[in-house]
Amino acid sequence: MNGKSKPYAILVFGAPMSGKTTFAEQFSARFNAPFLNLSELHDEYKLTRKLAMVLIQQLTKCKQTLVLEGGLDTEKQRNEIKDLLAKAGYRPILIWVQTDLNAIKHRMRHKYKKLEDAKSALAEQYKKIEAPSELERPLVISGKHTFQTQCKNVLTGLSDRKRNTK
Repeated sequence: MNGKSKPYAILVFGAPMSGKTTFAEQFSARFNAPFLNLSELHDEYKLTRKLAMVLIQQLTKCKQTLVLEGGLDTEKQRNEIKDLLAKAGYRPILIWVQTDLNAIKHRMRHKYKKLEDAKSALAEQYKKIEAPSELERPLVISGKHTFQTQCKNVLTGLSDRKRNTK
């Protein structure tokens, strides 16, 4: 890449209502990085996985840091996107947003009018999620901390990883 450092691709994942979107949107805005929420695009426009991969591939042409969320629930999905990004000259970094179950339940109750609907939605979404393996080495942030704290932790983690790869 002509002596320039590789751009980052920040891949944000975690349990439903853990704070993924809030963090990803704020991080994207803070660093003026394109943000793509694959789950939202799937739900709103019926975006297929194949088309999502084409869209990501097109975004990589901008050669600037990207923030992606959604479609990262399993290790296979994360690896598929990480491989595509690495081939495009990016440095993919996984950000795992963790939040305790009680906080998630509380947030779900605000989203759904009926407690039963919240419980069934949470159970359904939890079935699809795989915790990261040790090989994935995600940066872990709390979905309950302030954005400033989350951002500081991510930037420190990025700096540490960059230093360790030299």
